[in-house]
Amino acid sequence: MRIDFDYSCGWNKFLLNLGGFWPKRQSSFIGKHWPLINAALVFVVIIIPRFAAMSLFWNEVDAFVQSFTTQLAFMSVFFKLIVLQLGNQVLVDLTSMMEANLSVELTKQQYAPVFKAAKFGRTISTIVALSFVCVVITGVISLKLYHLDSLYIKNPDPRLSVDFFFVAYMPFDTTNIVSYATIFLLQLYVSVMSTGIHLILDSFVVMLILHVCGQLELIQLSLTQLGGNVAQDRKRFQAVLKSIVRKHQSVCQFVNDLEKLFNFPWFVELVSCTLMFCFQGYNVLKLLHNDQSGVFQIGFIIFSTFGILTQFLLNCWAGECLISQSSKVGYAFYCSKWYELRPSEARSLMIMGFQKTRPLKLSAWKFSTLSVKLFLQVMKTSFSYLSVLLVVTDF
Repeated sequence: MRIDFDYSCGWNKFLLNLGGFWPKRQSSFIGKHWPLINAALVFVVIIIPRFAAMSLFWNEVDAFVQSFTTQLAFMSVFFKLIVLQLGNQVLVDLTSMMEANLSVELTKQQYAPVFKAAKFGRTISTIVALSFVCVVITGVISLKLYHLDSLYIKNPDPRLSVDFFFVAYMPFDTTNIVSYATIFLLQLYVSVMSTGIHLILDSFVVMLILHVCGQLELIQLSLTQLGGNVAQDRKRFQAVLKSIVRKHQSVCQFVNDLEKLFNFPWFVELVSCTLMFCFQGYNVLKLLHNDQSGVFQIGFIIFSTFGILTQFLLNCWAGECLISQSSKVGYAFYCSKWYELRPSEARSLMIMGFQKTRPLKLSAWKFSTLSVKLFLQVMKTSFSYLSVLLVVTDF
């Protein structure tokens, strides 16, 4: 029994391929540097012009909060694109390893945990794909038709360009048709691409983590089957144990590579998630209080905030699953007939037993371990910041 690699990837592979971001060995110059090109576009088209614009209305709290909220998302996307550029070869190796693991023939007992992990990853990718569509539709309508980004600017500076999706300061005339169309299309492309990267890349990483959890369950299953007939044949026992240790080492290396690549983007996401939930909550309350709320305005804020919170929750949940499954490896051999082994062979299992004291973890730039507890702390901090913001602004 085998699991199809494309089934496990779900919508992740299709959507990342659609944008040209699926990890693969590229031959052309543009293909090799596509994530870097898009990172430069995000920086030049959105981040710099918006920070320049924010300096012109920094004393208008409502307008500044609205602009800074979406700016956080673009900054997070910028770092994720840099990771895609620098870590392309590592991601190619990880996806190849995942495909190789799924191509191995499995027994019915081994198939169940691996299929469960693959099914979870596919379900998550489907939910994220739907979220992506909802955020793009509501975002385009609310930002262009309802001018959500410039709604709170009471006295706009003449140097500001407020007719695009996002308020920006451009050092040239944007009123002529060529300049306007160019900036408009670039902002549209960067916005849609950034939404996809922000949501779908996290779904892709969660899929990889769930695959690791499935492989750890296979290791646990192999450990529980030690003893019995295996214990009677010394050479067979050594071969089986060596195979288990090698598989466990490859899983540990897999996790270490993920940790090195994404620990800083996870930290940026942790900070942006905390501030964004606070600021978006303030924006919703402000819209409702001023009776300026429309379906698409509220919808965009809700969908974008829900998508970001869901992605961070999924990362924390996947990190929690990884800790749990890697800890269980240290207990798995207790379920085997270890008492039928020779003393020297039983002692050799202690190296696996130590795993329960040092489970595999993923961190946010070594600042904190990804876990459900971290997500709850972020929510608690966000509500505290929101309360302070409401008091400071005399809401």
